[in-house]
Amino acid sequence: MRKINLILGLFLIFLTNYSIAQTIQGQIFDENNVVVEYASIRLLKIADSTVISGIYSDENGRFEIDIPRNSPASFLKITFANYLPYYVNIPETKKKVIELPKIQLELDESLELEEVTASGSLDALKTGIDKKVYQVGEDLTSKGGTVNDVLNNIPSIEVDQDGNISLRGDGNVTVLINGRPSTLVGNDGQNVLDAFPANSIERIEIVNNPSAKYDPDGTSGIINIILKKNRLNGFNGIVSATAATGDLYQFNLGLSYRKKKLNLNLNYSFDYYEGYRNFASDLVRNVTIDTTEHFVQDRKGTDLKSTNTILLGGEYHLDERNTVGFSATGTLGRRRRTGDLENFLYDTDEILTHRWDRNSTDPRKRDGLDFSVFYHHDLLENKGEFSINATHSLAQGNVQGFYEQLYYDPYGNLSGLAPLNQRLNNDNNSQVTTIQTDFSKVYDSIRARMEVGAKAILRNEYLNTFSETQDTLLGNYFEDTVANFEYEYQEAVYSVYGIFGQELGRFKYQIGLRGEFAEQIPSLVGYNVDFANVYVNLFPSGHVKYKMGGKSELSLSYSKRINRAKSRQLNPFTSYADPFNLRSGNPFLKPEYIHSFDLGFSYSSKKFIFSSSIFYRRTKDVISRIKTYYSDNSSLVTYQNLDNSNRTGLETIIIYKPFTWMKNTLSFNGSYVEYEDNNSSNDWNNNGVNWTAKYILSIEFCKKTANFQLNARYSAPRVIPQGMIKPRTWVDLAVEKRFYKNKLSVGMRVTDIFDTKGFELEVEQLDVRQNSEYKWLTRRIYLTVSYRWGRLDKVKKVRASSGGGMD
Repeated sequence: MRKINLILGLFLIFLTNYSIAQTIQGQIFDENNVVVEYASIRLLKIADSTVISGIYSDENGRFEIDIPRNSPASFLKITFANYLPYYVNIPETKKKVIELPKIQLELDESLELEEVTASGSLDALKTGIDKKVYQVGEDLTSKGGTVNDVLNNIPSIEVDQDGNISLRGDGNVTVLINGRPSTLVGNDGQNVLDAFPANSIERIEIVNNPSAKYDPDGTSGIINIILKKNRLNGFNGIVSATAATGDLYQFNLGLSYRKKKLNLNLNYSFDYYEGYRNFASDLVRNVTIDTTEHFVQDRKGTDLKSTNTILLGGEYHLDERNTVGFSATGTLGRRRRTGDLENFLYDTDEILTHRWDRNSTDPRKRDGLDFSVFYHHDLLENKGEFSINATHSLAQGNVQGFYEQLYYDPYGNLSGLAPLNQRLNNDNNSQVTTIQTDFSKVYDSIRARMEVGAKAILRNEYLNTFSETQDTLLGNYFEDTVANFEYEYQEAVYSVYGIFGQELGRFKYQIGLRGEFAEQIPSLVGYNVDFANVYVNLFPSGHVKYKMGGKSELSLSYSKRINRAKSRQLNPFTSYADPFNLRSGNPFLKPEYIHSFDLGFSYSSKKFIFSSSIFYRRTKDVISRIKTYYSDNSSLVTYQNLDNSNRTGLETIIIYKPFTWMKNTLSFNGSYVEYEDNNSSNDWNNNGVNWTAKYILSIEFCKKTANFQLNARYSAPRVIPQGMIKPRTWVDLAVEKRFYKNKLSVGMRVTDIFDTKGFELEVEQLDVRQNSEYKWLTRRIYLTVSYRWGRLDKVKKVRASSGGGMD
């Protein structure tokens, strides 16, 4: 009994000594008087700065931390990414609750070597030492659209009718999702980004001259698409629906839950699209000195597609310095295209000699899944971080083709030739596994930061094509042995990197080196033939910034890059889906090597941002799309290495907000490009000036509950190795009104008001001249309605990025 009493007594003494003596409360703001969520507050001993306890600020920037009774002399240290530490001496008082005065943090540009050059009302554009970040949430003309619509509105980016993306006029660009490769993007970055609705995108990061931290792939740089993550406490949701003329519909549902250490989010979207896809071609070929052939093609076709996309993600904060999480993205895509292609062949005197029609139907599907997990650890005192990420991405698809060819006499009557009926089946699947680890360390005493990391990317693709033609007499089908093939592609890339950056007064510099071992193996399965390509390379990078005073900066950067041929470009088998427009790859393609230089100047103020860069790129062994013409008026599109290319250009972005309710954004990107090739048998030398200009006008009205936006764009003629892409222009309009404290919004937009958006190509080679035109349904009227529920914040939140970006 005495022992029990002794234990109880000691327990009471313990409780007395460690019971709460005082509670400290406060609220944290940034330099713009915006509350700061998730700032770290730690109670430290004055004697040795060891941690007694710690918490985070809530969604309103508030916190309260308890001081145990009889604790040693202590102080508070408040930290948040990119801000200077804030110290609070605890006042001596007998009050149980101490309310601190307003706490306002100050930016610390020395810690991250990246800083915001636009803030407040101009925060749509941010720049760092090696990238630009575009916040796309306010882009009204892309609402109800897809990622491709978002990208088309960003300076220096172009997306053509097939989803091919170019940056600063160069189509060799790497596209990532949340900083990682994905089969949802595709090995060639084509045709599948429309699986993501525009409202699922948080921001777009453009890295024109990437540091050694990033993969060196892509001639013109990197486009990183960051998907939205939940930032609101409690249970929240948003639902939206879009309908457009021409039978286009979209539905989106977003749900999120966040409480204390747990954060979950779920998004689902459905897209349905109907349109047309027309094509016209006019080709003149010199047969002899005195004779020519004139070949005309005209296609009228339909295009129907539907996509289901689901995104699921979550993260759990084990404690204030350790976080684990996962994300999964799945897509189910279906598409059906039809075409009625009329073919006319005329002689020198423009007399019709042959006519035939080729009717086609090609249903296709593509399903994909991304799954990733991550672990993130913050070092003590915000001195750095460690992270490891693993992603597995897989996709499978099927393309079918049904073709009927009918022959006519010059008078339009069916001829005696038997119709040609063909059918095609193409199965494909791909997998990409990415494992990456990064470590960074901050050295306050010398204002420096060091980063090291390693990465592995494993890619595997398989393609099986089977074609057969109907025997008109027997009615059965026989195999087209020339057109059938099995193709496999394997790729492995292993890399390590290290970068070091430091601030010296007004100067900031960052140097880096990346080492890489890469192996590409395209295989002709049926022939047991492999084409192995192995590369070992070093990729240096360097960035320098100089603060000229006030809000002006000068920057200079260099990086060495590589552009390896993609799987489709290496596939030597020929596609005969259209006998007069054949397609084939080249397994002997060599990688491009690029030396890229960039000199930039930026200035920002409360109402005005000016950012301009002069860039130069020297490319060796340029991978180019080449078209070869044959005597029967058919052509083959394939790929070849040109000797060199030189591109010198200017990129300028101006954002001006003369009034609180108006913002103007004007961007220009132009370059002089020169293609060099010493092969005397081909005429692939060409040069010229390419440029594009975009203008965006945004206006707020009705006490900032409504917005109007105008987007206009002009692309001048663009030089390619064998000819020219003709100029393009279009204008979009959009308006949105919000009701019930911004819970309900109704928007309307009109795309391509003047119906001028299309694609025209002019090719001129020895003895051949061809003009081609592509047109699809671009003028539509959209109506979008969205509703939010749950806990809606009345003030803007500031939150550190916890993965997904490329920082």
